Amino acid sequence: MRGPGGWSMGPFRVRAGNPRPNGAEAPPAVSSPDDDTATPEARPREDLSDAGVASAARRAPTSEVVRFAAEWLVLAAWALLVAKPYLTFDPDVVPAGREYFAIIQADALWDRLRACGACALWNGAVSGGYPAFADVQGAMLHPLVVVPALVWGWINGAKVTVVAALLLAGLAQWWLARTLGLGTVARVWSGAVAVAAGNLTGRMEDGNVVLVVSGAACALVLPPFLQLGRDGRRRTAAALGLVLGLALLAGQGYLQIGCAFVAPVLLLILLRGNPLGAAALLRRYALALAIAVLVAAPLLVPFLHFWPSFAKDTDPTFGQAQPLAFVPLNLVVDDPAFYRTQVLGKLPIPYLYISYVGWLAVLLAVVGFAVLWRRGERRFAAALGAAVLVPLWLASAQPLRWLAGWTDGIGPAHEFLIGLRSVPAVAGLAVPPLLGLAAAGLDALWRWGRHSVWITTDRSGSAPALRLDPRWLLLLLLVLATDRVRTFSENWISTVRQPVAEIDPVLAALQTPDLQWVATPFGEQYWWGPAIARGLKLTTYVTTWHWKDRAAPEPVLAAGRTPPSQAMTPAGTYGGITVYAAPPGQEYAAVVHADGSRTVCAAHGTGGDIDVTCDAPQPGQVVVRENRVAGWSARVDGHDRPVAGAGGWLAVEVPAGHSVTTLRYRPWDVPLGVAFMLVGLAWAGVLIWRDRKPSPTARRSAGLPSSSGRSRSAAEQGAGALPPANSG
Repeated sequence: MRGPGGWSMGPFRVRAGNPRPNGAEAPPAVSSPDDDTATPEARPREDLSDAGVASAARRAPTSEVVRFAAEWLVLAAWALLVAKPYLTFDPDVVPAGREYFAIIQADALWDRLRACGACALWNGAVSGGYPAFADVQGAMLHPLVVVPALVWGWINGAKVTVVAALLLAGLAQWWLARTLGLGTVARVWSGAVAVAAGNLTGRMEDGNVVLVVSGAACALVLPPFLQLGRDGRRRTAAALGLVLGLALLAGQGYLQIGCAFVAPVLLLILLRGNPLGAAALLRRYALALAIAVLVAAPLLVPFLHFWPSFAKDTDPTFGQAQPLAFVPLNLVVDDPAFYRTQVLGKLPIPYLYISYVGWLAVLLAVVGFAVLWRRGERRFAAALGAAVLVPLWLASAQPLRWLAGWTDGIGPAHEFLIGLRSVPAVAGLAVPPLLGLAAAGLDALWRWGRHSVWITTDRSGSAPALRLDPRWLLLLLLVLATDRVRTFSENWISTVRQPVAEIDPVLAALQTPDLQWVATPFGEQYWWGPAIARGLKLTTYVTTWHWKDRAAPEPVLAAGRTPPSQAMTPAGTYGGITVYAAPPGQEYAAVVHADGSRTVCAAHGTGGDIDVTCDAPQPGQVVVRENRVAGWSARVDGHDRPVAGAGGWLAVEVPAGHSVTTLRYRPWDVPLGVAFMLVGLAWAGVLIWRDRKPSPTARRSAGLPSSSGRSRSAAEQGAGALPPANSG
């Protein structure tokens, strides 16, 4: 039964608090502001005058930097452990996902950049070629891809990119917990789960590096988005613009479109009760969006330039989407075999559906929502809750089906919507806000757990007591749950060794003296990386988009396990693979004369730098089987010549006799996009520099005194404002 100061259970007496022998109470706890267990009452009173704030700002960085650096090092070590199989620089050992090379082939532009500079602006390695900076399927312009590719090459660099992206996701989750004012345990735990969570590691089941990068980049958007709703500072808007621009550069587009659905909902929630005022806060978000568009301009300008020429495969039924009732189960199901079945409305395509974080994270998220709501932080509780629910709803394709029905008959809008075939992947956007709520729940339980439980057999309290700290039990649960997430990730984070003995002789047989289109065995994508690395031009390459009204070039040599459909003759057999040669007429470059005859020419070059040498008995038009788009120029024997079209290929008039035609791809859109990016970076830098000190409005919204010394109480701040993030 309960009595004064505790509970009686038979011969035992249980008391909360910190009793000492002989009934003496412990002296009041002295806690530093950095102590996770410190209550607001136990923390020393801060000097909130301008001088006091300035003095604290000078003292705080040293301790904060050391503590934060230690937390980041823990997350970095954890990311290395989770992604350990990728820590190899053997180019023949690659992630096991089937589409790995199909996903990362766009990154080869950085090898071309090192080899020939501006030639890298054209990707001439696949399907007739295309503008390298207009490929939204790849993440080739994101820093997580650029730096590793330049340092280690595009094949090995992609493995480093995955490791870096997992760490970035962990740091983004850490940042969100920091924005919510949570302590060390909550920050590190939520970041660790984010590193190993299925919404990123599960994408590697298919080798989809780009979805991992875009998932991490989109996770990085949430903390400054919420922070801007709290302080309304231009500095925060600039930071949001920078990370949002990087998210736009992260490729694929599915998660970015998901963010576009989530953002208006969050805006409506954050605008309500905002101390800065709805109109002023909207201007800050518009500022962030403008900076983001400028930062992402090297991709957006070329993409918008060529978008009318592209087409994408569509699915009006959205057949890959699960019913909404089943989508949340992917957060807690940890059976790999489940994802390879059609149970619960799935297709047997695991990487589309995996979002595993475990039951503990989900239950802590429920606690966290309740805690934030009861504390009066209802805007942020609602915003995080909406950021969880909207992606799950979108992943079911219900809103897309409605929108596709409403836009039926509106060509471009309808085609765009039904082109979102892989929409289940959007559910991964729910993981960062869910872990943010879970971190809030954990932080509350951890602080509650500072009240130790003392058990004694002496009702008077004079005998020694047994101290029980409930946080040890909580810590055990956290360790077990987090390790389970890591163990589950091992099903997808794995490598395979390329069958070099099979690949090398076939690729050697496909090598040609000059530029020619060739084909590797159909449907076997593991050939593509080694083939592109050797400089081969592949015609049987599959992408999610294609040129409108244009066919891929026919190969002059094709390797296969079965005879090709077109008329080709065997040229050699290597193990179980035969190389077939096409009849004359499929050559990469040839002069077509007025009488219909052809003179084959020799072409050499890389990417957008092509030199064609011809010895023609009569004048004609040299046709080069490379897609003709705006940006190509030609010179024949040093004289400018117009580039014509011949069935979509490049064509230039040449004289009789010996001639050298120089073709160069130098578009206007990439320099313009780079210029816009530099403007955006400079704009953001100026805003961050000039807004180093909080404005009076931001200080009041955070509960700090204005320059006049007046401050607002918590009640005056309104129910929606978060307290300033503490240093713990």
